[in-house]
Amino acid sequence: MRGWLVRKLNTCLGISAMAAVALLAAAAAQAAVTVPVAMMDGLPVVQVKLGSIKADFLLDTGGAVAITVPQPLIVPSAGVTQLPETTKTTDASGAVHEVNRIKVKDAYIGDARVGELDGLVNYSWGLTLDKSAPEPDVIKKGIVGLKAFERKGVVFDLGRGKLIVLEPNEVPEMPGKWSSAPLKVDRRGAVVTMSLNGKDAELVLDSAATMTVMKRGAAALIGPNNVCKGKPADAGVCGPTTFRGAGLGDGTLKRVDFMVVTMGPLPFDGMLGIDFFKSHVVYLDFAKGRLHYRPL
Repeated sequence: MRGWLVRKLNTCLGISAMAAVALLAAAAAQAAVTVPVAMMDGLPVVQVKLGSIKADFLLDTGGAVAITVPQPLIVPSAGVTQLPETTKTTDASGAVHEVNRIKVKDAYIGDARVGELDGLVNYSWGLTLDKSAPEPDVIKKGIVGLKAFERKGVVFDLGRGKLIVLEPNEVPEMPGKWSSAPLKVDRRGAVVTMSLNGKDAELVLDSAATMTVMKRGAAALIGPNNVCKGKPADAGVCGPTTFRGAGLGDGTLKRVDFMVVTMGPLPFDGMLGIDFFKSHVVYLDFAKGRLHYRPL
């Protein structure tokens, strides 16, 4: 695997040569897969294979969904079936969407097989800061979300244009100095707690957010960081603010820039967006509930 070594937890001590060869063959079959990542409208895109169909999908860590598939790709040749059942989702603007569920028979992200997935019909979503701007083309694509990787580990090296998909018993070698923080994965997505101004802020890791944002009224917005002070209640955007010495697990970020915006009544304080992913290598260990990160 280019640039990354995978440490296997098995050992061949005390077994026969034939068994050792079998173990090595199994290890090779389960080797981690590096998936190229391109940028479109400033956001990460990966190639997804559904049956005989290949298409670019947005890589979106900001929700608990595994995959959303655009209506034109819900065809027998893609192995995608639309189900009669619907579900309701709420995006960062607070808008509620009711969409049909789908079943994907077998999916690949690049060359990494993720198998059968439950998902949704793709829909228009998100928090739009500039309502006069046209909707970017990337939003119209399907989405690959965190649940697609929940049985695996995953390394986001988006600043260098790659995603590394690990098997459940694989751990990447992590050269250099890494920091670690608790990771909660629930209906909100992947959530970490950052210490800002002595206050805890729960932030969703969101690779499909064009910037790092904090919602108006968050407890950390005190003193000079309270850029909403004096702004009308219906102001959609209060403006940028900078925190220095932000604590994230056992590490400290020298500087984190947020755009403070009005968001829906959501159970988190903001989102770490694509700027965080492009400036850090991020390893999500779902089995142990840990975020590992280091600056590029």
